[in-house]
This record gives sequence, C-alpha cells and structure tokens, in this order.
Amino acid sequence: MADVITFRYIREIHLEEKNSQKLAKIPDNFYELVKDYIEKKEQEGNLSEIKNVKIMVEEIFNRRERKIINFAIISARTGFVPENMTEEEKLFFEKLVEVIKNRRSSLLEKLTQDKKSEDNLVIFKEDVPSFIGADGEEYGPFSKGDIAKLPKENAELLVKQGYAEWLEK
Repeated sequence: MADVITFRYIREIHLEEKNSQKLAKIPDNFYELVKDYIEKKEQEGNLSEIKNVKIMVEEIFNRRERKIINFAIISARTGFVPENMTEEEKLFFEKLVEVIKNRRSSLLEKLTQDKKSEDNLVIFKEDVPSFIGADGEEYGPFSKGDIAKLPKENAELLVKQGYAEWLEK
C-alpha cells in the first residue's frame, strides 16, 4: 500500500469502490494519509484538486460504509466476513453484526414463542394417521389415548370432527 497518497491513487480507489461489490484494499491509515495530502495541497493553493479529492473521499467513505452494512446483514445470517476492511471498519462491522444477530434472535424467539402459545393439547379418541399441520410440520400417527400438542387450527379441527378432545393444561 501507498505511504504517500496521490490524486491518481485516490482516483483508483474511488473507481474500484464504485465499480466493485467488494471493498477495495486501502491502508488502515488511508483517511489520515488523505488528510495529510489535503493539508499539503492547501499549502500549495491547489483548491480545485482539494475539492475533487474531498468529493471522492466522501464517496469512498459512503460506499464502503454501505457495503459494510450490507455485508453485516449477510454475515449475521451466514457468517461471511468481507476482506479489505480497515481496523476501524472491522470494529464497526463486528458491532453491526452483533446488533443484527441480537435483533434477529430476539425477534425470531418472540415469533416462535407466539407460535407455541397458539399450540393446544388434545387427547385422541381414535387412531389418526400422520398429517401435515397448519405450521407445515408433520404430526402423527396417533393412537387412541395419545396426547399431542398441535397448532390451534389442527387441534380445533380434530376436536370438531370428534377425533380428539381438549386436554386442560
């Protein structure tokens, strides 16, 4: 990686970030080096180059941030970790993944608990072959006297048709 930043180098990074779904490889101190470069150009009085560099660096930052956020969502589901993050970006990524995973598990756990609270206990009055429940899961086969916890829709139907009766919890 470059220890000295040039306009051309910044432009190459800008184009790579713009044209690739991956993160471009930049040094950990990229933004620090750019700051030094801008300060040097300010001393030289090169205002138009400074303006262009600031625009490109802001676009680089924004694109990288958006990519890291998207990668964090993917990582929370799959464990995928992208390459070419700076140390600061890695910390940002890890915090995002943690927040996303916590939110996902909390929400999914809540949905699962809500679903389970809708399950009902029945005792079978007759033999019943296996069937696919309202939740897409397979249940049975059941013999007379078996007790089962079923989705509400299935339990109600079996009770209504006389195959089972409610078992008090």
